[in-house]
Amino acid sequence: MAKKSSVTERLKGPVVPLNICFTDDDEVDFPAMRKYVNWLCEQKVPVLLLTYGSSEYYWLSDDDIWRLTAELAEEIAGRSLFITSTAWWPPKVCRKFLKHAEKSGADAVKVQINLGIMLKAGPAKVEVFRSYHDQVQDASPIPLLLWCNSKGSPIPVDVIAELAKRPQIVGVKNDEDPFYYYYDLIRATADQDFAVISGGLMRNFVYGYPAGSAAYLCGIAPFRPDIALEFYNLLIARRFDEAWQMVFRYEDLWLKTAFEMDWGLSIKSAMNLYGFFPNNRLGGMGRSHSTDEREKIRQCLESVFGPIEKLYL
Repeated sequence: MAKKSSVTERLKGPVVPLNICFTDDDEVDFPAMRKYVNWLCEQKVPVLLLTYGSSEYYWLSDDDIWRLTAELAEEIAGRSLFITSTAWWPPKVCRKFLKHAEKSGADAVKVQINLGIMLKAGPAKVEVFRSYHDQVQDASPIPLLLWCNSKGSPIPVDVIAELAKRPQIVGVKNDEDPFYYYYDLIRATADQDFAVISGGLMRNFVYGYPAGSAAYLCGIAPFRPDIALEFYNLLIARRFDEAWQMVFRYEDLWLKTAFEMDWGLSIKSAMNLYGFFPNNRLGGMGRSHSTDEREKIRQCLESVFGPIEKLYL
């Protein structure tokens, strides 16, 4: 239980989902990633997360994921809470990875069950979900983070509440309904040492934090963690009107343009414009915004956040 409590005590505030820098040869740029997470640690970001979508796991090999986990854990060195994630692996591979993550120095692992298998299971998905965690949880003492994402047919809240009592399980990242299901998770686990994390938006966390949610992913934090931290501090101070003004001023305007121009490409262009990554490439096919599209992203960023300074070189 000591490991669980040490993680849940730190699993609070903005979570930066770690976008991946790829070289022109479509390989992970490990030196760029180490430099980037070092900068995030220097900015006092409380939680760093490898995760299926933002970290483009669909373009990473198993070796990439294992190496990223080891290298980033070494670079972070306890300065921020580091949560790595599994890929969509069978339980026996997941068990090996949990041991690797523990040995590497990661603080916790988000367990990502194959979404296709979950959807095909239909009503039996509840037992698939529970059984998967039964099979992997004793592989290592490293704490585990649940992942709820079943495209509109969520795992029942009482099942999550049951798993929350287990000493290895520290929380859940909610990618289901951002209000009703999110709220029900928070209230159902309120008496547990368990963190319910909002996936994606500051606006969701304005609702979730007063109800007891511990942390939130933020679409601004990867390149402007200072704004994400300021927003969180307003919520701690219960200055909710000011927190909402930050949503209106920053998040609403940035996300409108970013979603219109493809979220994945937009975040990569932002990372490049701020000087974090040497290019704005997505993995796999190496897609990137054109020069004109990148300029539109630059104009949006400067309109919303002010003149771009190379925060990191």
